[in-house]
Amino acid sequence: MMLTSQYNNINVMVRAFRLIGLLWLATAAQSVISAPIINAKTYRVATEADDVVTRILFDAIAYQFRLEIDYVNYPSFDAILIAIEQGESDFAANVTYTEQRAQRFDFSSPTNIEYTYAFSHSNVQLPDLARVGVPKGTIYGELIAAYFPHIIQVEYDGARRAKELLSTAEVDVVVDAINQLKPMLMAGLDAQLLNDQLPIQPVAIVTPKGHNTLLLNKIQEYVHSASVQKLLRESVQKYQFDIRKQALRQSVIDSGLNVQRPLKVKLENISQFAQYQHDGKVKGINADIVFKACDILLLKCELASQPDETWESMYADLVNKRIDILVPVTVSQQRKSDVYFSDTYYQPEAVLIKRENYKDNVYSNVSELIVERIGVIKEDFFEELLGKMLPNKVLHVYKTQNELVKALLGKEVDYIVLNRANFNQILREADNLLPLEEDLFIGSFYSSEIAMGFPKNSMGASLAPLFTRAIKMIDTQKIINTYDYQPNWRATLAAEKTFSRHTQWLFTLVFGFLLVVAFYLHSQSVTDNLTKLRNRRALYRRYSRGLNSDLTLIYLDVNNFKPINDNYGHEVGDEVLKVLASRIDSIWRGRSYRIGGDEFILIGQYSDEELEPVLMKLESFTYSDSARNLNIKVNVAVGVSNYRDHFMSLEEVLHQTDIAMYQSKHHRSGQRDNTKPLLKIIRSSNKS
Repeated sequence: MMLTSQYNNINVMVRAFRLIGLLWLATAAQSVISAPIINAKTYRVATEADDVVTRILFDAIAYQFRLEIDYVNYPSFDAILIAIEQGESDFAANVTYTEQRAQRFDFSSPTNIEYTYAFSHSNVQLPDLARVGVPKGTIYGELIAAYFPHIIQVEYDGARRAKELLSTAEVDVVVDAINQLKPMLMAGLDAQLLNDQLPIQPVAIVTPKGHNTLLLNKIQEYVHSASVQKLLRESVQKYQFDIRKQALRQSVIDSGLNVQRPLKVKLENISQFAQYQHDGKVKGINADIVFKACDILLLKCELASQPDETWESMYADLVNKRIDILVPVTVSQQRKSDVYFSDTYYQPEAVLIKRENYKDNVYSNVSELIVERIGVIKEDFFEELLGKMLPNKVLHVYKTQNELVKALLGKEVDYIVLNRANFNQILREADNLLPLEEDLFIGSFYSSEIAMGFPKNSMGASLAPLFTRAIKMIDTQKIINTYDYQPNWRATLAAEKTFSRHTQWLFTLVFGFLLVVAFYLHSQSVTDNLTKLRNRRALYRRYSRGLNSDLTLIYLDVNNFKPINDNYGHEVGDEVLKVLASRIDSIWRGRSYRIGGDEFILIGQYSDEELEPVLMKLESFTYSDSARNLNIKVNVAVGVSNYRDHFMSLEEVLHQTDIAMYQSKHHRSGQRDNTKPLLKIIRSSNKS
């Protein structure tokens, strides 16, 4: 049960520029958008279960424009369109524009791509298929008919029917959007992104014809901002990764593997592939990929190799089933009888390395090297490869790559075989400039297929496909680029000059960044986290010297707020305060503060005639929560201080308004004092 719970559950300058750039980008995006729209209406957004894109977009929209959003789930995309057309819901996302639909709905301009997948029991390509399931009411049918007319289409409605079509082999694959990614992957199906196989149009947000036009335009402008587009991309990527990881971990459980048993991993100590550190850790292309795969699979993987261990001995351990994983292994037909392989994840190019100026432009092909002494690593793939390319030629074998390079420098051999990435790594790590070079006249003569190797037993048969699926989830190219790059001394010098030239600008930008951070922290310190109004600290800072006599101060206190918390919970209580704060923000043209609990202070310049309607709107309202089926009548006690004869301290005014508010709590609605004293009770609400 614990196991199941676990399963569920370059450069400093460049980084600095990126960080600062992101800050200004976010600030610029906010400046593009006009002031927030405050609307008491609750908008209904139509969606399907697990429609992550809709929720990412409208959660951001709701926060930006202070909108109340209700998500309404519908069983199918067709049902969503009907609900929008009939006015049952106000908005829907991920809708492809067509002329026919434009007669039924108002469209925004395109907001995002629609992530589309082919779900099947195996990894397939559309051109090779005969029958495909497509969801009813979507654009997929038209696209497949246009680009793959030979494919027979079968319409379905909902994820359950899609799974039935696949389980009964009525179709080869079903095509659907990202909202079906989770249920399909958890059902053990493969998901292949189709956006590079089908010209899927970008999608938009729709609303009922003739409704919400102004708001739709505002939403469109906001969604097009860089901050939202970045948020959407990163959120969708994380969602896809998390769902695939969850499904893959379930496959590990279903495979019957003993996940408590540590897997023994051996890594050949070769430059960028695996570099053993003084602390016992290892890094490099192979090390990073294999341990990331272990983490995704939630398998315990232990390093069982030593830095001085030879490839020959490690490969023997794999063949004799003394270890569980060997990396790297070059895939060859000969080895397939002894080893299970994952899919290849790296294809380095093999090159011939010689001493500088040695027989330049003499040979153009490996087969011509019949009189040259060639060095290889014992039992390495290149020994096998050169043995085939140069039959009957005696090769000089060495145990390690370091020995191989020393042999070339010591003139024991004339050529050695390395992949280009290894050679680049050797040049980078050398203390001095090595007098070695690639024979460019021959060039790259072979592209190796690097994979993980597993023993030829039942465990290896289970591990190979699981690690293949995990490798597909890893950004292997990013890892490869981290270690596999060619030294460029000219570029390095240019970078140093650029850095020197821009140092002053960098410090200026950093200083500007710090100013922005300081401003942000100050803003946070004077803002109430719940209501986003100013807080008590902001009030006392602003009026530390007192209040002018022409300023009106209003003290608000929610009646019976404790019973609301007790009866409905603190979450509902918080929502009541947020609704009141929203009303204050939309009605009051002066300054407003939440000073604690259910107490608010409003300060501004108002005449009696202006103040009367404002107080009427503030003293009572109805809080509605359709999700909880709640309608609560909320009354607010009001204390008012105006018409003061002289300048007074804040504490004095607050004390007097507190008295007035207390009187308000004990007067009936509409009761007045017509003598116009310093403190007036204006339309207090009854308390039961």
